[in-house]
Amino acid sequence: MNNKLVVDNISFSYLKKNILKDISFTCENGITSLLGENGAGKTTLMKILIGANSPSSGNILLNDRKLLGYSNKKDIIGYLPQKFDLYNNIKGYDFLSYVCDIKKIQSIEKKKQIEHVIEQFNLEDVIHKNIGKYSGGYKRRLGIAQAVIGNPNLVIIDEPTVGLDPEQRLEFRHYISEIGKDRIVLISTHILEDVELYTNKILIINDRSILFNGTTREAINAAKNKIYTSTVNIDEIEMITKKVKIIEEKRLDDNKIKIKFLSLDNKTNNSEFEKEVTLENAFVFFQNLKNSME
Repeated sequence: MNNKLVVDNISFSYLKKNILKDISFTCENGITSLLGENGAGKTTLMKILIGANSPSSGNILLNDRKLLGYSNKKDIIGYLPQKFDLYNNIKGYDFLSYVCDIKKIQSIEKKKQIEHVIEQFNLEDVIHKNIGKYSGGYKRRLGIAQAVIGNPNLVIIDEPTVGLDPEQRLEFRHYISEIGKDRIVLISTHILEDVELYTNKILIINDRSILFNGTTREAINAAKNKIYTSTVNIDEIEMITKKVKIIEEKRLDDNKIKIKFLSLDNKTNNSEFEKEVTLENAFVFFQNLKNSME
C-alpha cells in the first residue's frame, strides 16, 4: 500500500510565542528526515502528529483521513520517543503484549504480531528477560518493535540512534530502512551521517518554518556552488573568519590548514569550489542562508 501524509499550514503557539508557522509538506512510503537546530520545533511537530499537542491552525491528512481530532491514532501511527523509559521489572514479551492490548489487537493476531517483531528485530535472546537487564541497543530494538506492532501507516521516531555505539547504529539503520519499505517513517535526528545513508527526503526546519524540502542530493547540489575550499596559514584564520563562514577544517601540517567555507562577500585568494560537499556542509549552508536573509 502506498501511504501519503499531507501536513497543511500547521501553526502552533505556546504562551503567545510562535513555535511553528505555516508548516506544509507531504510524505509517502520511505524515510523522511526532519532536521533543525535545537528549539527549531521538530519535537513539537512530532507531538502534533501523534496528537499530544493541538495546532492553532492547519490540517493533517493520512491517507485522506483527517488526523486532527481523530481518536484512534494509535491504530495508524507508531511512535518511538527519544527517551524510551520503561519499568525495569517488566519482561519484554509482557510489554509487547500490553502494547497489543492498547491497540486492541485480538488474541490470535496478537501472538502472531509479537512473534513477528521479535524475529524482525532479533529480540529472541532477551524477550523473556526483565527490561532492566537490556543493553541500550536492545532497548531501542524493543522501542522500534512496539512502534510497528499493528502495522501502522506512519511511524515517527525521535533521535533513532542516540546513545548507540557505531555497530548498534549500523544495525538500527538497517531496521529503519526495512520498515520504511511499506510505510511512512518520519525521523528527527542530529546525526547527519545516518540521514545521508538511508533517508529518501529531508525537511530542514529553521525559525519555525520549513527552510528546505527535497532529497539529500538536491540539498547538496543547492549548496555546492556556494561552498569553497582553500589552503591557508594557521595565523590567517582569525582574519579569514571576518570575511567568510568556515564550516570545516583539516590540518595538513604544522602551518597549513585546508578549510571549507561559505563566502559572505567575495572568495579569498587561491580558493575554488569544493567538490566533496556533504549533507552536514549543506545543512550549515541553509542555516546561514536563512540568517543572511533576515
